[in-house]
Amino acid sequence: MYTWQKKYAENMKTIARLADFYTSSLTDSGQWYRERISAQKEILRLKEENLSLLNGFFFPYLDQLHNSSEEDILALEEFGDVLMDWNSNLDCGIYIQIHDALLSLYRFRRDRNHVIRELYKLGMGLYYQSRRIQGVDRSRTEDIYFENEMVFTEAGSYLKFFEEIPDEETRGYIIRSLANIALCTQDKKRRVAISGRILKIVQDPYYRELAPSLPWDVFLRRTHQQMSATREVLSRGNMTPTELAMVMESCQVVFEPEKTMDTPNVRWLWPYYEMEYSCGFTDIYTTLSRMEWLITRIPEDQYDESGLYANVQLPIYYGRLLSSQPSLLETERYTEFLAFAYQRMMNVLMSYPAGGFTDFMSYLVNLVLTDYVEIDGVESYRSVVRRLMQRLSGKLYIESRTCGELLKAICGELLNRDPAFFDDIPEIRMALDPESKRQALTDYAAACGLYHNVGLMKMNMQRLNDSRNMFESEFRMYQLHSACGYDDLKKRKSTEMFAEVALGHHRWYSGAGGYPEDYIRNDSQYRQMCDAVAVADALIEEYRGDIHETVRKIAAQEQKRFSPLIIGCLENEGLRGELDRILSSDHREFYLEIFNTLAQKKHHG
Repeated sequence: MYTWQKKYAENMKTIARLADFYTSSLTDSGQWYRERISAQKEILRLKEENLSLLNGFFFPYLDQLHNSSEEDILALEEFGDVLMDWNSNLDCGIYIQIHDALLSLYRFRRDRNHVIRELYKLGMGLYYQSRRIQGVDRSRTEDIYFENEMVFTEAGSYLKFFEEIPDEETRGYIIRSLANIALCTQDKKRRVAISGRILKIVQDPYYRELAPSLPWDVFLRRTHQQMSATREVLSRGNMTPTELAMVMESCQVVFEPEKTMDTPNVRWLWPYYEMEYSCGFTDIYTTLSRMEWLITRIPEDQYDESGLYANVQLPIYYGRLLSSQPSLLETERYTEFLAFAYQRMMNVLMSYPAGGFTDFMSYLVNLVLTDYVEIDGVESYRSVVRRLMQRLSGKLYIESRTCGELLKAICGELLNRDPAFFDDIPEIRMALDPESKRQALTDYAAACGLYHNVGLMKMNMQRLNDSRNMFESEFRMYQLHSACGYDDLKKRKSTEMFAEVALGHHRWYSGAGGYPEDYIRNDSQYRQMCDAVAVADALIEEYRGDIHETVRKIAAQEQKRFSPLIIGCLENEGLRGELDRILSSDHREFYLEIFNTLAQKKHHG
């Protein structure tokens, strides 16, 4: 790599380390706070340096790629590999830009071998980028996955030229691309068909003889693993006997060996038990007992794949299984174990070592936020979200708490002007007297500030925002955070009252712009709070030390983006002073809230 490439990669690693609030200095709140403030300043400096490196070197480099030497191209590929190592994934977006540009170059050169390779690499980059949106309603993301599928499909289509392609490694990319089409579809029946086809190909002597050096047995094992991941179809009635037999055979190949291991990998042993349950070989009570055994036999501080699977993924699956038969949720013995398993899960997530936040951990957090079962006797979803935001998205927590304080001030002034202003909101309308209404509004406003951007935490957007500006494809995903937050908050009793605010805070007051389109302001009981959140977010974004200039900028968009009633209340000088105080604060109290949560876990977990 060249010097500028090494510097950018080094900056990305440093930003990832500095952004983690879980540090070794959690014994001294003052020192920890000073470190965090210093870290935020350094992150801002590094982001500016990154932008300079990208604008000064990277983008001009891509523009002149057709004139580049082989040395330049090799350095570019190495740069991409460092940023996208399938584990830490320092900058998936840059990796995609690199391989999209190289694909265009090799198409122009009519270099079929390299076109195939670049299609595979671009497809993998798109796949890892789309892991941010796992758990988002598929109807909102289908175009993103379809784009990814078409890239793999084009690479796989070269199978008909398999014999003509002299390079065996390139032939391997064709096989891998065909298999990876399954990654882009949620339809389990279609996944079975894709994996079934690949199983035939990787066992076909014709292809093996044409490329004897390829790791065919590895391809076979991974295809069996891919097929086994569709095991949910075993309990459905829309599969043919042939399809069911293929899935069961793959499950046997993948899972059976783990039963004989002295220390089986829970990642592969549990699915074997799940397969037996799906096929009717064991009942749900035996299956739950097996899951309980797997969860309790792994120490909380075992952070390898098997440990994380047992301590995080299995508690979520346990809750799913109980939810599938609601009568089990009324059985104290199972709800008590679920509470125990969830407590272990949170202990692991809250104490996961600093600097070790991998792509797999991001996936697990996404899973927790999507599928957590909220019932009496377990920690509320509201509490889980708050603690995970403090541990994993400290900067977002600070901004969200700041938004909550701004909302308290704005909503207080609106209530002064019109005591019935927020009466469409059930939680406010139920208050019996002015004092209790003001307190209910204050509490609700603070919580709306905290939870309205929960979708950003689930999508793990913080590192991207800290590192550089977004590319268009990334912004398309970013826009999904409002609907993503809505879906998760709406499903739980403790957070359902914040769901509409999460959905609508980026939609324009006039309805002429913003997102998502399915938020219709006049249909929402919570529209007044959505309006207020939109203004509070804009205050945070626009504030540069002068509250009057900030209000002037926001007021220029009155009746378009922002409610004229909210803008009107900002004319109050007393309110402006309070907003200025909040925005210019060092937010030490919010940092100390995080410190107290993390230090407690650090010492007593």
